[in-house]
Amino acid sequence: MYHFKNEDKPYIYALSFFSPLFRRWREWIDVVSPKDFFLLSESELINLFLGSSLIQEFIIFRRKFDLEREWEKLEENKVKMTTLWEEDFPPLLKEIKNAPLFLLYKGDLKGDKFIGIVGTRRPSSYGIKMAEAFSKELVKYGFIVVSGLAYGIDTYAHRGAIEGGGKTFAVLGSSLDHIYPSGNLKLAERIIENGAIISEYPLGTKPARYTFPQRNRIISGICQGVLVIEAGEKSGALITASFAANEGRDVFAIPGRLTDERSVGTNKLIKDGAKMVVDVFDILEEYNIAYEIKKERRFNITPEEKFVLSFLNSEPIFIEDLMKNLNIDLSTLMFIIISLQGKGLVEEYPGLRYARKGSALVDE
Repeated sequence: MYHFKNEDKPYIYALSFFSPLFRRWREWIDVVSPKDFFLLSESELINLFLGSSLIQEFIIFRRKFDLEREWEKLEENKVKMTTLWEEDFPPLLKEIKNAPLFLLYKGDLKGDKFIGIVGTRRPSSYGIKMAEAFSKELVKYGFIVVSGLAYGIDTYAHRGAIEGGGKTFAVLGSSLDHIYPSGNLKLAERIIENGAIISEYPLGTKPARYTFPQRNRIISGICQGVLVIEAGEKSGALITASFAANEGRDVFAIPGRLTDERSVGTNKLIKDGAKMVVDVFDILEEYNIAYEIKKERRFNITPEEKFVLSFLNSEPIFIEDLMKNLNIDLSTLMFIIISLQGKGLVEEYPGLRYARKGSALVDE
């Protein structure tokens, strides 16, 4: 059984530069420590691994690798490192099946409540508003918002958390000296001051197709739950949600119009069992966090919303019956219902039944 020693850290980092062997660390770390592994003679390495061709490649790599110089680069770039066995490593991330052996980061990793917010890179104005609004609200309840620094929902989730006076983590699909996308460099700097930017990749690693799905498991792994806001049928956000579900984390999704391709993924998540979210309360109740209810909330409503509201009372009505009474197609009606739910005016009941909530004041 491996027992971590601080002197192993530079060697753990050094081994990450030889990814074919580093990815298999579970196979050797209980046999030989990272430091000893790196310092074994060539004959000892060959004997230990029965002459594996991979070891032959590693021997060639080690002859050329400058461990001291690469370790110095971390300090020069003001990058900190924590390993799987240390206290500042995110606790929930330690529990996932394919946990990273270490994280490199800038900022502060402290925190005890984490919520992932992810979604499409091409959000609608509605998606942008939802990402910012939910982030601003969730940080008020002590959550740290975790996302991937990508354009779109990720960007607005990070911004909302900062503007709400909270903390946010950005998990990169590249190393910390290759901020991607470069257009979010200033946002990354703000995140360092209000949380942390994080990577499992050694310095010098540029983004690649495989690095983004890998980083998605870290986003979900850090968090108690993941909220998906607008995701297409093949969105990377769905990969994050899949990782979350497989690790027993909560999956939340904000519904969208049936005719909007950006809502295909989120609507399918809800159909498959994700919790539908129309208010921050829907997330807070999962964690037994008291919701600060405002006794009087006053909203402006559109003529279409007023029309739908006029057919609703305290008795739940099936969506099909509401469609017939209003003579409105399903996708349009659902969009209006979702908006009214977000304003606290309509409540959903089992079987796609809806009733007027009446908990808010309306400016008509």
